[in-house]
Amino acid sequence: MKIIVFGLGDIYNKVKHYFYQEKTEIVALIDNNQILFGTLIDGYKVDDPKHIQNYQYDYIVVTSNYAVEMKRQLIEFGVFPDKIIHYGDFLGRFPITAEESLSGVRCSGVLILSNGLGYHGGSMTCMTLARILSQNGYKITLAIPSADQKFLDEISSEESIKVIIIENLEFLSEENLEWTNGYTYILANTFEMVRCAVKLARKRKVYLWLHESMDTYIAYEYWHEEIANGLENDKLIIGAVSDVAKSNFLSKYLKKKKVELLPYGIDDRYLEKDFRIGKRIITFTIIALHIPLKGLDVLFDALQHIPTEAGNQCRFLFVGKTFDNDYGKSIINHIDKNTNCKYLGELSREEVFDVYSETDILIIPSRRDSLPLVATEGMMLKKPCIISDTVGTARYIKHKYNGLIFENENSRELAGVICWCLKNREALQVIAENARKTYETWFTMEKFEARTMDVIRELS
Repeated sequence: MKIIVFGLGDIYNKVKHYFYQEKTEIVALIDNNQILFGTLIDGYKVDDPKHIQNYQYDYIVVTSNYAVEMKRQLIEFGVFPDKIIHYGDFLGRFPITAEESLSGVRCSGVLILSNGLGYHGGSMTCMTLARILSQNGYKITLAIPSADQKFLDEISSEESIKVIIIENLEFLSEENLEWTNGYTYILANTFEMVRCAVKLARKRKVYLWLHESMDTYIAYEYWHEEIANGLENDKLIIGAVSDVAKSNFLSKYLKKKKVELLPYGIDDRYLEKDFRIGKRIITFTIIALHIPLKGLDVLFDALQHIPTEAGNQCRFLFVGKTFDNDYGKSIINHIDKNTNCKYLGELSREEVFDVYSETDILIIPSRRDSLPLVATEGMMLKKPCIISDTVGTARYIKHKYNGLIFENENSRELAGVICWCLKNREALQVIAENARKTYETWFTMEKFEARTMDVIRELS
């Protein structure tokens, strides 16, 4: 196969080893960055996309997050659409190794396809789903494209759940998904697995479990038509973790498609400890990635509106992965500048629960979040939660009854809620009690188990 590679940035460097396979011949490298024209990369001279007609090729592989725009550009240069391949689809043509497929097959079991394992909600709720099915006697295989090694080490002792890592999982062609035929049930966790779900649903029932904010759907615009057509298949059953996740999906795809709600459940780790703030300083904890979606900047804006005397009664603990980019650096800078703020880093699950033990109130300032795990864990542990009104958990919260809600991105209102907490400590005890009741009503493992077994019956 003769290919031209279009796009020589970070994605190219991440996946280029696929281009140097025995049956692949690179004809040229092209890029829109004029600085690269005429330079050598991996032994090939970089050319201008305008010169595409000078080459003989089978396909042009687009390696960029701007694949939609680049495909349009190539078509304007006279390239036929069927000659243009997204790098993901190119990767999907490579079958997984025999070792991976054979070690993963568990006949008459359940296969769960999921995004990478790590300390984030979609991953952790996926593990909960796997454990419930395992406890009900099913053999579980969890197939993922990647995993945080620390997280993987934590779950390695769970012998009933087999984990296989397939780097190009979400892009596998229908032919290269034939190894899944040995499973009785297939569930696809997160929209990242939608294209696998669509392909597999051509022959069998598949359950797709959605968790995503609107941001995720942007990355799949390149395959919009393919996905939209595949979603019409009645064999593809769709569930969403919350109303927010459901409405996000329906705003982008089939408005007439039935999407059932499948809220997750979590283990009860409450130690029968009543909520009470007897000390002068209240500890607020924020557990979130340092990304704009999580709204940490909104919280720091709010801190500017809290009077000094009130601020002296607050301690803010930050847990979560940071990033070496402008946003990540700005968050760390804000933490360092505020004497009542402390960054604890990215922690394991057990370390997070140690932080919960010294937490009075949880703050979830997210701009868009379907059903954040931290809020559910807070309610389970009888902790009041302050959440943005666009977060999926808001559906379960009545302001000042079982939680506290502020208008999304309204930093002044968030500051007001924090100050209210300082002045109404007895009221917080009632809120904490009612938060616990909300967990017991909606998010226990028993409730999730019943919903999960309903899904299995749907797939039968």
